[in-house]
Amino acid sequence: MDRTPGRGCALLNIGDFKRDSHAAKYVVELDARPQASDRLFWLLNDPANEQRLVDAELNGMPALAGVARILEDDPEIGDVLESDPVALRFRQAVGVAIKLKMAKLGWESTGKKGAVKGARHFTKAERYEEQPWDAEAYKKRALAALDRVAQMGDAAEHEETGRFLMEALAETRRAEGRPF
Repeated sequence: MDRTPGRGCALLNIGDFKRDSHAAKYVVELDARPQASDRLFWLLNDPANEQRLVDAELNGMPALAGVARILEDDPEIGDVLESDPVALRFRQAVGVAIKLKMAKLGWESTGKKGAVKGARHFTKAERYEEQPWDAEAYKKRALAALDRVAQMGDAAEHEETGRFLMEALAETRRAEGRPF
């Protein structure tokens, strides 16, 4: 399995739902709850939560198990999950969001479900397996990450961030005994 750092650089947003034929069925659900939807995307795009999704799969659990409690404890998302009968469709939309996010992280659905233990609103979820290494996809994700950095702050911050990232990359490659 390839565990290359930085594979999860692509952001998930409502546009991803609109472009996917299955996910598009949930756009109305997300549009009806904009605050909860914004929080869902924000939480799934957080690098720490991206890692939690991957770690859950690497530890034999569904990706959703890595973030279920975080989602349930979020005030906006939790309010929707507590409501009835809309909770079912929103829970399904969360599952679809996880599927889209995992695809962006380089994983694909296995078609199997696994138990989500310790969650209040999720009992089972899709399982994923890592896709084989794809250099072109890696390049696209790296460029997307750079675009994301370019959107933050002013020109001075861009320059400082660029220097910091290059120094960190050089340090990592030296530690691994690889040329830079």
